Amino acid sequence: MIPVASGGRRRRIIVAVAVGSLIVAGSVAVGVLASGGLVFGPSYAPGTSIELPGGPTSSISVTGDHLEIVLETSAGADTATIVVGSDGFRRDGRRSAGTVGLRLDTASALQTQPRKLTLVIPERGTLILTIVGGGQLVMDQVWLKELRVTGVSSSLELDASKPGSRVDLVQIESAMGGLSAVRLGNLNMAELVIGNITGRYDLDLSGSLNRQCEAMLKSVVGSGTLSVPGSMGAQVVVKNIVGSVLSTGFIDTGGRSYLNRLAQAQVSPQLVVNVESAIGQIQLMEVRQ
Repeated sequence: MIPVASGGRRRRIIVAVAVGSLIVAGSVAVGVLASGGLVFGPSYAPGTSIELPGGPTSSISVTGDHLEIVLETSAGADTATIVVGSDGFRRDGRRSAGTVGLRLDTASALQTQPRKLTLVIPERGTLILTIVGGGQLVMDQVWLKELRVTGVSSSLELDASKPGSRVDLVQIESAMGGLSAVRLGNLNMAELVIGNITGRYDLDLSGSLNRQCEAMLKSVVGSGTLSVPGSMGAQVVVKNIVGSVLSTGFIDTGGRSYLNRLAQAQVSPQLVVNVESAIGQIQLMEVRQ
């Protein structure tokens, strides 16, 4: 026969059960919050399309290394869309309001093959892209008002080898593991701003640039090459440097201002590059097109 618990013991049992229930409920709530925030949600299957909220500005954050992000624009689109090309991407609920975040899961992050995403942005819109990690950003005939890339914590390659793009402002906030840009002039930008580069860099501004362009490199810590197109007048001004400038084929007009061959015959060069501060060696090159 089971003895009947006394009143005090019964109250202790009830309290213990209640506390245990709260702990379990709390665990479930945390799980729900995590899943609701999609921090621990299931991976998206390749081919999944994720539609962003409508509006002229699209804000996307991607966390991971070995990324291959293809950027496209669509004249008929009202909202941006992310198309998942590889497995292992999950929703990142820790991003700020208004930003759609994706991150690679731990197993996928350890793999070295490219992890692919395609971003389709409304034509003439603005894209704010945060990359926490590194990889390659391929621009495929994009028409944008602004392209802003932020938060790059590893090496980044910008591939604009395909002509036919037009972006009014290209802004790279930082690249902490080095920066490579392939035929960036194919973006036909009016303004290029690069905030901070740490590490080796190779900036190729050649391509189908056919309008006046002002480019600024605010801070460079590391050595690298800066290539300008030989098909237009270009001027490079290095305002402050601890290091040296190798300028074979350019005319040094004094004050660390360098002109390529066509710029010598022009009143105003079509491309002007200002390097605000640099530590290291800058190799100036002219690309024959």
